[in-house]
Amino acid sequence: MEKVLIDDMKLFKYLSRLKYSPSGKSYAFIVKSASKENSYHSAVYLCNSQKEIIPLTEPKGNVGFFEWLDDENIIFSEIRDEKIKNRIKEGEEISSFYKISVKGGEAAHLFDVNLKAADILPLGDEKYLISAVFNNAYPDLSGKDDFEKSKLLKEFKKEQDYKVVDELPFYFNGKGFINKMRSRLYIYEKGNLTPITGNLYNTNKFALSPCKKYILHTGLEYEDIMDQRSEINLYDIEKKETLNLVGLKYYISAIDFIKDKIVFAASERKLFGTVEDPDFYCVDINKNVELLSKFGKSVGSLPGSDCRLGGGNSFKEYNGALYFISLDNHYTDLYKLDLEQKSIEKITDFKGSIDFFDISHEGIALAGFFKDHLQEIYEIKQNDLEKISKFNAWVKEERYYSKPVHHVFTDKDGYEIDGWALLPKDYDENKKYPCILNIHGGPKAAYGDIYFHEMQYWASEGYFVIFSNPRGSDGKGNDFANIRGIYGTVDYEDIMLFTDEMLKKYPAIDENRLGVTGGSYGGYMTNWIIGHTHRFKAAASQRSIASWMSLTYTSDIGYYFDTDQARADAWNNPKQVWDMSPLKFAENVKTPLLLLHSDEDFRCGIWEAYQMFTAVKLRGVESKIFIFHGENHELSRSGKPDHRERRLLELTSWMDKHLK
Repeated sequence: MEKVLIDDMKLFKYLSRLKYSPSGKSYAFIVKSASKENSYHSAVYLCNSQKEIIPLTEPKGNVGFFEWLDDENIIFSEIRDEKIKNRIKEGEEISSFYKISVKGGEAAHLFDVNLKAADILPLGDEKYLISAVFNNAYPDLSGKDDFEKSKLLKEFKKEQDYKVVDELPFYFNGKGFINKMRSRLYIYEKGNLTPITGNLYNTNKFALSPCKKYILHTGLEYEDIMDQRSEINLYDIEKKETLNLVGLKYYISAIDFIKDKIVFAASERKLFGTVEDPDFYCVDINKNVELLSKFGKSVGSLPGSDCRLGGGNSFKEYNGALYFISLDNHYTDLYKLDLEQKSIEKITDFKGSIDFFDISHEGIALAGFFKDHLQEIYEIKQNDLEKISKFNAWVKEERYYSKPVHHVFTDKDGYEIDGWALLPKDYDENKKYPCILNIHGGPKAAYGDIYFHEMQYWASEGYFVIFSNPRGSDGKGNDFANIRGIYGTVDYEDIMLFTDEMLKKYPAIDENRLGVTGGSYGGYMTNWIIGHTHRFKAAASQRSIASWMSLTYTSDIGYYFDTDQARADAWNNPKQVWDMSPLKFAENVKTPLLLLHSDEDFRCGIWEAYQMFTAVKLRGVESKIFIFHGENHELSRSGKPDHRERRLLELTSWMDKHLK
């Protein structure tokens, strides 16, 4: 087998948005792949009743999203017309929609809308529900001729030299500055757009009733500070009236229609704050809210991988029951909520990751990672998985694969901690090898034993790679995930205990050639570790945190997430804020430190890297910042292909320099 190559990720296929046709006889999904233009192509693919997978749209196209119109036709969003491309360059907001038959042929243009559309649902009779980004500062171009449009757009462009900020959040990772921008719902009919939510109302989730007469949506109106709770509203399409069913009480993670009820997964965050797992509720037309199940586990969470782009259904009604995915330990499986019994049943146990799914009377189709393979399409047949696609089969067939070896140990408080080791290519237990400790983000996230490109690459390059799910991780309930106010204590102890256990189990690991890396919370922990121990000879801190104080008042989510996680702020227990900051312990650092950061990361701003770099540089520690222009917090997962490759190259070169 050949070694894993650093640029293999440019050849991977990334799957998303799987949806059955109305009859359930076929389904479609989106396939993304890296382009030569340092971006990603996306196309709609069909799996027909003969289980043949064929592209419906041009594989090198740029489809945004799609939906079934009927059993034979699909509507999708894509900018194809050169004139419209030029108008967009001039500043116009336009989305184009096309129809294509599953029998093949050319796509037919349906209509354009003056919106940055994000999704569409057909309502019947050439009427559509459209979700779009609405900018309150953008000029109203409706009814204007070309001269008037040009004048208004020039004025708008001129104003882009200035930024006005008067609300929280004012920017958001991956979206840029979002001051006075909202996610808004519209109904499109015969060239007319009618908004059904206000210009300051931000829609979080929405669903269409099976009869297509009602639109369910969650969100809230704000013009100062956005609350993280959501209302639940029901819009009557015929009457054009909105009924508020639930006020601002719950933090809602999923919602859908089931028969004459509305079921939602939500928490009140009274016990565990922002990391609290949801329970299941239902609400009826009379505004009666009923608790269905105290589930107390994550909904929609997945084990980590750097081989995903986009998602799909994680929560779906079928035949009067609710199906959803949940992370249990380090595997994601499918669960069923029975409304009558008010019971939840785990219906799969495939030891992998169901990333998203859809369900019909024909069965269940899904995309996920199983049996050491990258993402593929599967169907559930007689409680077993049948692989339908082979988009990424070449990886297992042609590349060395280091199968993760699972280990479980118990920490000082009696919690079971899961961890894994990847053995280096051509492993010889009589030799000594360098080792990289990789720490996940979150902290409420989780590693599993599914394919992870960067770690497989390191194993191919002759490294042991070790990774674990310490306290604070997802998949083991609220209590396990709750490290609010104690970051850098029990989690640090678990990670160090795991490292010690791996050194005992694998004498071939050279304890004098240990490296540590991680991103986001993993970057925080990398910075924290090198301020508390000198056992690591190299560190690479990615999209990291240096000071809890600066993070709280600069992060897009800092004003609610970081104060909750620290259980303190600058005025209430500032000592705790400082005590949890890696910057406090930077004077102890001796480990060579590489900081990888993106200049448009608004989750953990680049100033966090600047602070850590300056602090250790002043103390004579070898250190370097590598900055990625135009990238954000998601660089390693969805950044531009060349940038993702360069990031992994810089990180690996740093480890090679100090550990080899």
